[in-house]
Amino acid sequence: MQAERSTGAAGGQQVSSRGSELQARMRAQMTEKGLAEATQDAYVRGVLGLVQHCHRRAPEAISVGEARAYIAGLKTAGVSATFRSQASAGIRFLYETTLGRIWRPISALRRRMIEDMSLRGFTEKTQSSYVRAVEGLSRYHNRGPETLSNEEIRRYFVHLKCERKLARPTITIALCGIKFLYESTLRRDFTLTGVPRPKREHKLPVVLTREEVRAILRQVTEERHRACLTLIYACGLRLGEGCRVQVTDIDRARGVLHVRAAKGAKDRYVALPAAILPRLERCWYMHRNPLWLFPSVGRGGTHGATATSPVPLGTVQQVFRAALAVSGVHKHVSVHSLRHSYATYLLENNVNLRQIQDWLGHNSPAVTSVYTHLTQQATNAAAQQVGRLMADLG
Repeated sequence: MQAERSTGAAGGQQVSSRGSELQARMRAQMTEKGLAEATQDAYVRGVLGLVQHCHRRAPEAISVGEARAYIAGLKTAGVSATFRSQASAGIRFLYETTLGRIWRPISALRRRMIEDMSLRGFTEKTQSSYVRAVEGLSRYHNRGPETLSNEEIRRYFVHLKCERKLARPTITIALCGIKFLYESTLRRDFTLTGVPRPKREHKLPVVLTREEVRAILRQVTEERHRACLTLIYACGLRLGEGCRVQVTDIDRARGVLHVRAAKGAKDRYVALPAAILPRLERCWYMHRNPLWLFPSVGRGGTHGATATSPVPLGTVQQVFRAALAVSGVHKHVSVHSLRHSYATYLLENNVNLRQIQDWLGHNSPAVTSVYTHLTQQATNAAAQQVGRLMADLG
């Protein structure tokens, strides 16, 4: 892009400004999509690698076939998997979004599957995950999924579990996507494959103390990011819910936050502590975006007022990890741990479990009841009872 040159009739080379314009347009579109700055930089590096490989030709002059061949050649060249993945995603973004070209023709089966998922009301994120799952199956056997036998489908899941040793959530997503294709789109009986659903793991979440939460938040210097993490913690939100809060979602009169289109496409109201309102106000006055409380401000932080997308989830995750690293807290936690801590604190202070279930947006009280195992008071009381029962052993 910046490396683009055009050759004159006399054989001399003139630096073209179109490369910089194309890069600026691509970055603006990535910001619009909510991609973090680090991701944008990686995507641009991938495209520049393609331009260098193709003798500094303009990206518009490089065919999709050449670009796909370049990506395939990265693996044989011994390039790291991380760079290959980022380069592939960046180049595909350039061709599909910036240049408006068809990166890979959509087969009739894939189009039908996407239509079926849309009719079921699946989110774009779920649709993308399911399509990737089917693509993985097809690549493994190098054939279309409609031609595979039940035993070949089973063999793929053996490969995921026993050879690649993927985690349960990853295998579950692959199972759901592939099962949807065969049951809903191809109308085949998936049970004949004999592939079971991975057994659910029953691990207790890690909970932070109030002091540990404050130690982490104190290390967040950017007001927008600190306000976002504070809101997630104070209202027990999921990361995506916190990043997508709109200005009109805050009801100061009733003291509640309207959480829209949360997991399961459900809305809910959550108690909003008055103590954090001044911080949220300061955050908004810094950008004055009419829609988003935490907008994607772009490179240099100059586009907050006009941003049409919220802060990228990856950006908030990176900020949390950086703050955790210097906070002195040594627990293995993530942004989601703030939600676990919130629920545990409420239980410790005798808030009704049914109310906590509503605020967290859980479908079943059984999901919320996991926090009863984490309350310090309940653990101490039970331990004292055990001590009294066993006192005669001394």
